[in-house]
Amino acid sequence: MRQVIVIGLDGATFDVLLPLIDEGRLPNLEGIMKTGTWGRLRTVIPPGTGPAWSSIVTGLDPSNHGVFDLIVRADDSYKLAFLNASSLRAPTVWDLVGAFDGKVLVLNVPMTFPPRKVNGCMISGLLTPLGSDNSTYPADLIQRIRKMSPGYTIVPTQTYSPGRMGAYMDEMERVVDSKAAVAAGLMKEHGWQFAMQVFNETDFLQHALWHVMDPGHPRHDAGEHQAHIGRIHDFYSRVDSVVGDLIASAGEEASVVVISDHGHGPLHEFIHANNLFLKAGLMRPRKHPWSRLKYLLHKLGFTPLNVYRIGSSLGLGKLRMGLRWTSKGYSLMSRFFFSFSDVDWKRTQAYAISGGVYGGAYVNLKGREPLGAVEPGHYDEVRTRIAEVLEGLRHPVDGGALVSKVLKREEIYSGKFLEEAPDLYFLPRDPTVGVFGDFEFSSNKVVEPASSAISAQHRMEGVFLAKGPGIRRGVEVEGMRVIDVAPSLMYMMGLPIPKGLDGQLPESVFIREELKERPPAYFDLEDVIKGADGERKSMEDESVKQRLKGLGYIS
Repeated sequence: MRQVIVIGLDGATFDVLLPLIDEGRLPNLEGIMKTGTWGRLRTVIPPGTGPAWSSIVTGLDPSNHGVFDLIVRADDSYKLAFLNASSLRAPTVWDLVGAFDGKVLVLNVPMTFPPRKVNGCMISGLLTPLGSDNSTYPADLIQRIRKMSPGYTIVPTQTYSPGRMGAYMDEMERVVDSKAAVAAGLMKEHGWQFAMQVFNETDFLQHALWHVMDPGHPRHDAGEHQAHIGRIHDFYSRVDSVVGDLIASAGEEASVVVISDHGHGPLHEFIHANNLFLKAGLMRPRKHPWSRLKYLLHKLGFTPLNVYRIGSSLGLGKLRMGLRWTSKGYSLMSRFFFSFSDVDWKRTQAYAISGGVYGGAYVNLKGREPLGAVEPGHYDEVRTRIAEVLEGLRHPVDGGALVSKVLKREEIYSGKFLEEAPDLYFLPRDPTVGVFGDFEFSSNKVVEPASSAISAQHRMEGVFLAKGPGIRRGVEVEGMRVIDVAPSLMYMMGLPIPKGLDGQLPESVFIREELKERPPAYFDLEDVIKGADGERKSMEDESVKQRLKGLGYIS
């Protein structure tokens, strides 16, 4: 079995990398491009961390692995829930490698908490509770890691806010260095055939600091740019050095793949879909006196976002939107701010949770939602009405249509978990406009500028770079998709590829003679392994909530 190492740079985009490569700042990534293949990597809809990495490691689209977002409505509730490793209901590359007796190192890949048994070692990734002792397989691996790198952190605890650049960057650099040291140490200690390390820090930085890098961003400040752009560029150089160190640790015979799950680009404005549904009568507030008062205050501007803005303007840097996710924050926020607890679900036809580049809208369907108001026989009629409301949304300044496309879920996917997807996906007219997928009501506006905590959102094209035995040299490839990565990794390792994947082996990546001498082999997945089954759990862990809030996934 051939060795393969995968280095994930979450959210990395050639829009940032290529200019830095041209300046000579990223010699290791440039080296892969010159000695291997590279190209833009088309991600899935929606282009989120959870669904995209799940598609990378399974070769399946979300409707066949079951992960459509990081956040969903909890079963039998209108409360928010995080998905976890049990939500990924398809075998991964490392499951298959282990089934063929290969040793694996799986480090910080999203959707791996809680860690499952693997033929090797695993450190869980994004959504791991801060300080959790249940973050590794085998369980005692966490103790060795802490000795190897004291203070090892899976996800940075610092979140960006204006005036806190130094502390934010300090921790980003420390976490990247610590992860790299642990990865190199484990690669040295353990025999392995497949290794995968994901760095989410590239994604975090771009979400927070795009406005510093981008002169065209409405929040760009020339002084801030001058003060900090050097350190931001140094961070990318640091990541490039880490890539080089991991390649060296892997050895000359190993194939190397560097990928991102999606791209990145500027974010200027947010659409708050639930406020739109309120205005259109698709959602109704409760008639209870306290709920009526909260709704009136909501309309007058008493909202979490406005409280956060006022606090920030007064220098109260720790007064953050994340108040609702502290130990007592949720009950406090629900008590004083208009929330989903104040919605009359028996008279509500639509709601939104998913957000980002694509928004996700749901029909409040009887028999599916706990207080569903829409009879199954009226499902199509109501879904059409929701689409009409979305398509009729106009920008408050220029009057132009804000939603360019509304798609039924079955127009995108057809897999076995299709019924778990949002009933509709809607795409704003421009990627600088994002959909705020808030459970509750952070704002009383339908459209407004993005908050100061976030200045970029995901894009549909990530990065793919690969080098190694049988891989073409110095070639840019087109048409790569995240679902094509898993079959590529299996082929690189000399293993057969599962039948029935949504992805295909991209032959343009490989030397023609290699494909002729070693044609891809295929096998029936059911003969080797079965995927895990799981259910959605209610979101309780505070540290996870804080970090997702800081990244803009929740308010």
